[in-house]
Amino acid sequence: MNNLKALTGIALDQFMDRVDAERQEHDADTALASLRAQPLKADSLDAIDRLHVLWVNAGDAHAAKAVLEQDAAALLLTVPSAQQPELSMNLAFLRLRLANYLNEDSAMLEQLEALAAMATQTLDFDVEHYRQHRLFDELECGSLEVALQTIEVRHRLATANPDRVAVQAWDLADRHQRRAGVLAAYEQHEQAREAALHAVTALRTAGADQDVDAADWVWLGNALIEIIPLRLAMFEQPITQLTAHLPLPQQREWEVQMARLAARSKYAQGELAQALEICAVATLSLDCEGGHNFIHCHLPWLMESGQIDAAGQRAFHDVYELGSELWPGTVRLVHERLQDPEDQRVWWPLCVMRACARPEALHAFIEALPPLDTCSTAPCPLLATLYQATDTAQRLNEVFALARAEAQRRAPDHYWIKRLAAVHDGEAGIIDAPAQLALLLEAAHAGNLQDNRTAFSLFTARVHALGVIAALRHPAPIFICGLHAYNYAGHIDNLIEEQSKGLPATERQEAKALLANAQIHAYEQGLAHMERYFASGTGHPFNACTHLYSMLCNNLAIQYQCAHEPSLQERAINLHQRGIQASPFAEHYDGILRVYRDQNNHSAIVEAAEQLWHYALEFGYGRHELDQYICDVAYALLTLNRSGEILIWIERLLKCQEAQGISDQQLTANGLISRMVLARYLAHSHPDNAYALWQRYAPQVETANMLTLMVQAASMFERLGRRAEAIEYYQRALLTRSTEADWANPDASAIKKSIAELQRAERAANKSWWQIWK
Repeated sequence: MNNLKALTGIALDQFMDRVDAERQEHDADTALASLRAQPLKADSLDAIDRLHVLWVNAGDAHAAKAVLEQDAAALLLTVPSAQQPELSMNLAFLRLRLANYLNEDSAMLEQLEALAAMATQTLDFDVEHYRQHRLFDELECGSLEVALQTIEVRHRLATANPDRVAVQAWDLADRHQRRAGVLAAYEQHEQAREAALHAVTALRTAGADQDVDAADWVWLGNALIEIIPLRLAMFEQPITQLTAHLPLPQQREWEVQMARLAARSKYAQGELAQALEICAVATLSLDCEGGHNFIHCHLPWLMESGQIDAAGQRAFHDVYELGSELWPGTVRLVHERLQDPEDQRVWWPLCVMRACARPEALHAFIEALPPLDTCSTAPCPLLATLYQATDTAQRLNEVFALARAEAQRRAPDHYWIKRLAAVHDGEAGIIDAPAQLALLLEAAHAGNLQDNRTAFSLFTARVHALGVIAALRHPAPIFICGLHAYNYAGHIDNLIEEQSKGLPATERQEAKALLANAQIHAYEQGLAHMERYFASGTGHPFNACTHLYSMLCNNLAIQYQCAHEPSLQERAINLHQRGIQASPFAEHYDGILRVYRDQNNHSAIVEAAEQLWHYALEFGYGRHELDQYICDVAYALLTLNRSGEILIWIERLLKCQEAQGISDQQLTANGLISRMVLARYLAHSHPDNAYALWQRYAPQVETANMLTLMVQAASMFERLGRRAEAIEYYQRALLTRSTEADWANPDASAIKKSIAELQRAERAANKSWWQIWK
């Protein structure tokens, strides 16, 4: 066997494919026999990685180590010297991973020492990739010595990266906070506190050249507050100072972040009651979907304090609001309480009922259950059914029926049972729309339910029971918070559009107007809720997210703009400006531009377009299409006698086209038309540029053969004084049929008039001087 040529290259790759399949189809012994049947030589980093893993999976760690030593050494000799440092680092990570898998601390420390030595050299490759290596996260959870050495290696890699010069203070703080966490885990509390204070000092003493902001202090506080709970002020003071200049909505978000630190500080000091008091602010949601709400602390604390009913309500609303995005710890608590025969609160089966609202929500709920083999007692019937519901779409009704029966046994007339059952039974066809509406009204009244899902279910039932117009004429729902108002307004339009298809045109128009009023009413409610919270600092948990507030501003501004009432146009601009101040995104800049376009405010159009362009350039805008507004900007510049600036916008347009990889032949009809409009606008003041633009796109204009393009080309030639070409394209326009892609259907009589005038001018220009009196 020793005389056989070792498999390498493509042959080795194919062999490894077969061995891997053997291991999966048969067993490790079969794969091991194949691996030992002939010599193998890995001649690339990928091959070394694959081959040593195959040896490990087949059960021969010694052979795996040989690959990482012998084949790796041979490979290093074959690569150019410039590539050797990065290859050596990759090989060290492979050895480190194997040592971690084999739980060999001494080998891990050896490789960590090698990596530390490499980090002191000049490295001409992307060091950041290795600093963030996920293996480091695993090793920091290992033995104390390995964890601490891993932290040192990570920090050395950070300092070896010249691109991290501006965050050296953060890197130093990161090193110390990681050490503090590891030391605390090993109950070396004094050393952990010392490391934590070093981390704080690293940020506090950062020079002016260092990039340190309030988010860094929140990050550090979150990492260390349980280790140094008495030092809360060390985090609060810099956060307060760094956020004092911000608009009030943003300041409120930082207050929530600090409240969370304060609550955890109190809890770490053993003051549970005070921690729960602070949760009135700490549990405010900082996510526009209702998440990021501190439930991972709040829910366990409620249980620890004996507030089981409050914990049940919190758990239910987590499932109700977030569905498939709920915190897995909520499901584990529901499991625990359903297993406790002494806890007969209705909230726990209600959580399961709500999880059955959609297959994806039930799937997420089941996925978060603790593994069955870890349960000390046999699951109750409801949980047993949940564990068996692998196909959630088919088992959904069965699980719902069991959860409903259990909830009714515990609290027969509970309004949430009626509310959830009414929707389920209506969707299943068990009850008709009038019966569903009656049950929903009864439940909403009993529980004073003012959330968007209940409101939408009521609205849907009314539509099916009474018709679209009657449902829209019904008094608008009252919402308890900004999130519910926002979600309701954003969901009803699809239902109305679907249900309005068969209506007469007049009723469709009425439905459209009533829908707009309903959405405005909802958005205005939501905005008022959130602004009351910003003013007072207290309110519903879903009123604190500044990005949600910004989205409310945007959507309400769009409704105001679409109303085409002059008094509402200024409100729309104001709303966009408030949204930008709270949490900027590109739609606000686009919205402001649209309002100014409606107002024909030319100077404002130019300024708004500049802001939109630069914001989209810096932060991105998925729906940013320069073709949609560049002609309005160009016309505004023309009107303001600033036609030279049109050239700047044309340059931007062409660079956008190039950046998107769009050839001239791939331009849409709108893109081609906008370029011809720009050429027409430039024709008087910059004829050479206008004609150059025409020459570039003339082949596409000819191919498209569109009415709008013919008219624009004719108008451009007319302004250039090229009457013959103008007459030609006007005449072609008369023979071109309008299509959906055309911007407008020009007046044929006006085109004929233009042709006549051009022909008269052409004849006059062609006369000799002595014929002028004729």
